[in-house]
Amino acid sequence: MLKLKKLDLYMIRLFIVPFLVIFFSVIFVFIVQFFWSKIDELTGKDINIFIILKFIFYFSITIVPLVTPISILLTSIMTYGEISESQELISIKSSGISLFRIMKPILGLTLLLSLGLYFFSDYAIPKVKKKAKKLGYQISVAHPSLKLKEGIFVNIFPDLFIKIDKQSGKDKNHMNGIFIFFYEKNLFINTILAKEGILIPNIEDGSFSIKLINGFFYSDHHDEKKRPSYQIVQFDTLIQYFKIPLRENKITNLEDYDSYQTFDTIKLIEKINFLKKEQNQLDSEFKKKNYDFLFFKKKLEKISNNRSIILYKKMIDRLSFWIEKLKHQKKILKKRKINLAKYQLELQKKFIFPVTCIIMFLTGAPIGALIRKGGIGFPTIMAITIFIIYHTLLTITQNQGEKADIYPWISAWIPNFTFFPISIWITYKTVMDDF
Repeated sequence: MLKLKKLDLYMIRLFIVPFLVIFFSVIFVFIVQFFWSKIDELTGKDINIFIILKFIFYFSITIVPLVTPISILLTSIMTYGEISESQELISIKSSGISLFRIMKPILGLTLLLSLGLYFFSDYAIPKVKKKAKKLGYQISVAHPSLKLKEGIFVNIFPDLFIKIDKQSGKDKNHMNGIFIFFYEKNLFINTILAKEGILIPNIEDGSFSIKLINGFFYSDHHDEKKRPSYQIVQFDTLIQYFKIPLRENKITNLEDYDSYQTFDTIKLIEKINFLKKEQNQLDSEFKKKNYDFLFFKKKLEKISNNRSIILYKKMIDRLSFWIEKLKHQKKILKKRKINLAKYQLELQKKFIFPVTCIIMFLTGAPIGALIRKGGIGFPTIMAITIFIIYHTLLTITQNQGEKADIYPWISAWIPNFTFFPISIWITYKTVMDDF
């Protein structure tokens, strides 16, 4: 059984209390920032305060992997800066105990935190994100005006798009400059233009109506002989009813939307393997079509030399068809590749933040011993500077990975690959008193 010495217990006690205070303080800062960015959407909409608190709770759970490394970094700088400033570190080292031995208990604690963070990211966060999506959908059913944004088309649900110039009123249900575009069951297009309108939600059956004032209704349809025609109607007042399709089914199928965020490690690996097989099949089909295209191109060159005009024109049309087909296939391949990259990147995120915790400790502890400053001021500036550099690098590389411009696993690990050798070098130099 592992026995902790008095020095180990002393260092852990010095570390654990500031860590918990900093951890919850940083979470509080992120929550305030989140609430401030969403204040226009969450306030003045008659949304239950408990629903808002539930959203904030879900958000606080999802940011734990990001908050933990910066909390470890700041706490380690403060802890070792404090014992260095009070000459405790010099006293301990003079008794023959190295700095690395002093770092061991907190390094062990950091390893446990990293392991716990992995399991938390793998089990708790996917469930929370799934619940947050369901809650968000239920709010959008009760308050469809939340989705509307001034000046841009918004997809309310699959067959309905709305653009407005301005929202007003206490609940933002009064609209001006309305452009509505939707499909009927027979896929005919309907378009409505109106100067103003009022959105009226119906929570009971998951529908809503829009009372439209001064506008035009444009509708496509077929006449009795099934020939395409259209109809334009000018109206003073029109109440248009919209039924949100299959509310309960929609909620249960929310996993299909950004589902990679709601998967654990095993499901992500299974999904990635499945998508890779699909990708390989599409790649082989694309190569085959490329070969067919080259064959037709060579055949066309022979025909052009023989000057067979009629056959030449037919082959030109056929070649144009193949070019469009290849372009379309290329777009599909790109979309599939990006979708696969999102799953691969999400899988790597399960591991990168636990490793980041270790790197941040190996960076923060020797820096604290070097600067010999405890407290909050200077250590906080150091920690924020280091983490901003790390997070900026992480954001840039992950954006490249999501676009499939670079391999997702490389994009996820670039910041850790950059900081790990630096942290080892700083630790080694500090332990050896080589600075």
